[in-house]
Amino acid sequence: MKVEAQKTPARHAAQTFLAFVIIFLVYAFAVQVTEVNLDKLRSENRQTQLIGVLRFLADPDITNPDLIDPLFVTESDSFSLTETTVNTINLIIETIFMALLATTIGTVLAIPASFLAARNLMAEVTAPLASFMLALTLLPIGGGLGLLGARQMVGLAANFGEQTGLAFIILVITLSVIWLLLRYGPSVINEDESSAEIMALGIGRIVLVILSGLFALALLAALGKQTGEWLTIRLNEAAVPLGIFSLNFSFLGNFVEVVSDLISLTLPAVTAFLVAFVAMTMGSRYGQEAVLRMKGAPARLLTAVLTFLGSFVVVYGIGAVLNWLYQFDNPANWTIWPAIILGGLAAAGTLFLAPKRPFAIGSVIYAISRSIFNILRSIEPLIMAIVFVVWVGLGPFAGVMALTLHTIAALGKLFSEQIEGISEGPIEAITSTGANRLQMVVFGVIPQIIPPYIAYTLYRWDINVRMSTIIGFVGGGGIGFLLSQSIRLLRYRDASVMMLAIAIVVTALDYISARVRTRII
Repeated sequence: MKVEAQKTPARHAAQTFLAFVIIFLVYAFAVQVTEVNLDKLRSENRQTQLIGVLRFLADPDITNPDLIDPLFVTESDSFSLTETTVNTINLIIETIFMALLATTIGTVLAIPASFLAARNLMAEVTAPLASFMLALTLLPIGGGLGLLGARQMVGLAANFGEQTGLAFIILVITLSVIWLLLRYGPSVINEDESSAEIMALGIGRIVLVILSGLFALALLAALGKQTGEWLTIRLNEAAVPLGIFSLNFSFLGNFVEVVSDLISLTLPAVTAFLVAFVAMTMGSRYGQEAVLRMKGAPARLLTAVLTFLGSFVVVYGIGAVLNWLYQFDNPANWTIWPAIILGGLAAAGTLFLAPKRPFAIGSVIYAISRSIFNILRSIEPLIMAIVFVVWVGLGPFAGVMALTLHTIAALGKLFSEQIEGISEGPIEAITSTGANRLQMVVFGVIPQIIPPYIAYTLYRWDINVRMSTIIGFVGGGGIGFLLSQSIRLLRYRDASVMMLAIAIVVTALDYISARVRTRII
């Protein structure tokens, strides 16, 4: 024991010395890799160039003429802003609203995704394997039916949308039919459970209501697009010039047109997603009920069949994506055959498992959601902007899409971590009253996360304003593109105007968001 006590200080000293040696080697190698050269700091030529650049940056080209003596001002020396200042004002406004749109859209999409990436909510979600596999099987069926139905309704509405009067009349008739079906149509659930005809009529009523609603929404979007075009023309004609600017409210018509066009464009995808979600929910419920009612061999056989179908869907989907990316010579070798083989092996393996055993489905969803967030966050918005510039062209629209995608990933992670840190007391109290999972989330989780969600959203807007100045370097809109041009052309006085504008906007937004966060939290 005495020998070990004597060796411990020496060993500790050796370990400390070894740690210092490693740290020294790491920093020595870092200096070499980064090419640190202090001789460049002593170069008089470089010091002269630096002083010249600093003097240009300290004298921003804001007004024209550059210097006005108030004692000797003539009528020809009237005060005016330079072209650079006017362009900077226009582009800094564009930058602010790029960040605003990206933050708003990203927040709306990140909120529901954050619940899927919260460990404390998803860890408790368990279900038999048959339940999960039936949900996967119905996923493409529901999505395909929703996509097909929405596309048909959008195409039908587009045929009537060109005739405004007729489209308005059809819209009123469609809304009236929906109201009649909802008020007087047969119900799916009836006291007489043996009445299959009434149940079929109830299901038919729901399908008609959904299709009529899609048609009405598509028709409303077509009418909105026509109205937006008309408003844009009329408001442009009523514009009032005010010096270098003009009072023009044509943006209202453009907003109506863009929103209507966005509804028409995204309606099939959103409908497919919602119908797929409903199909998965129903599949999970009925799959669990079916396997719980069965015993022995029938339950195992049902689990094996559903496992084969669910595995087939997943493997085939992955193979289809790979085939779309790489365009293989024989797609069947990457889609059908792997899906059949792996599906068969998975089904055979389930025969040795207890069919009613609960699996941690929520943990799987949690892991997938967090992985997607981490992958998206690892890609810089600058790279995303390059991709979107290729897709939609140069301009602020590409920047908004890049910032939106990165905002979803960043806020989704922050929101989910906020959910994981909530107090369990209110949740336990609400659950003890017999509330279901949806009621627990609405009354136990949401009230605790609203203040930090708002604070994170405001902070993200501040971040997006700064990011939007960078993605402009690759043509993503905003003031960054003009700033990069000025720097490349060595026009430092023009660049100074833009840098000053960015600093003022970031400081103002930081102050405003800090005050708002202080009041909320």
